[in-house]
Amino acid sequence: MIGPLGGSDMLKLLLMRHGESTSNRDRRMAGQDDAPLTEHGHQQCQQLATWLYDQDWQPSHIYSSPLRRAVESMTDLLQPWQWQLSTEAARTGSQAAIAAPNDWLPVSLLARGKQVPPAVFFAAQLCEFQVGILTGLTWAEAQQRYPDLCEALVTSLDWLPIPQAETPRQGRQRAEAFITQLLSRHRNGDAVWVVAHQWILEHLVAALMGGDRTWQITMSNTALFEFWLDCDRWAQTDMARHTSTLWQIQRFNECPHLSSWA
Repeated sequence: MIGPLGGSDMLKLLLMRHGESTSNRDRRMAGQDDAPLTEHGHQQCQQLATWLYDQDWQPSHIYSSPLRRAVESMTDLLQPWQWQLSTEAARTGSQAAIAAPNDWLPVSLLARGKQVPPAVFFAAQLCEFQVGILTGLTWAEAQQRYPDLCEALVTSLDWLPIPQAETPRQGRQRAEAFITQLLSRHRNGDAVWVVAHQWILEHLVAALMGGDRTWQITMSNTALFEFWLDCDRWAQTDMARHTSTLWQIQRFNECPHLSSWA
């Protein structure tokens, strides 16, 4: 038997969805557009930041999608620790990260408090689904502009290509690439935040849990998925893979920081 493991003995990984964006509010298919957070979205992130600070959930590393709604969410999350991402760093860094989809771009933080700031990276692998010609449209607008495509998407039980959009397999492949790279770079004792989007989070969760299917998950803005795992045994193919003490789900699609969450 393997004895109980604590957070200091494992890699702590917290995946989180960004706060409400203007596209979420207006029910637009945001894809990889640069929609900002709404005021409500900022409030959600500030509530999450306070909750994380009160829980002493301090990250050693942060990885964020370079899209604006994710960067603004991360910026809000840093505030209780008095860490700050400059506006210029956010703007130029996110643009550079999108231009280099396979690289992780380091970003400097300003630290006014005594606590050591985490290492921060923009990762284009964490961008949301590229929805192609449907980007920025509401479903009603899409039906008006592309009636045949929308009819086919509604009536078909099979996957159908959307012009200029990526495929679900491509999304899963970049999620798997991110998880593989993440686990190769980190060790037990690290505490990692990942700020991303609903569709790519579904793929990240599936890749992390090793399933060959990607399951749809209805998740609120700022929803949390917290996993603790033993990095030292991750690549082992023996009984360790089936020893659940080594692979722990602490939270799955939860919003304990939001008053409306039950």
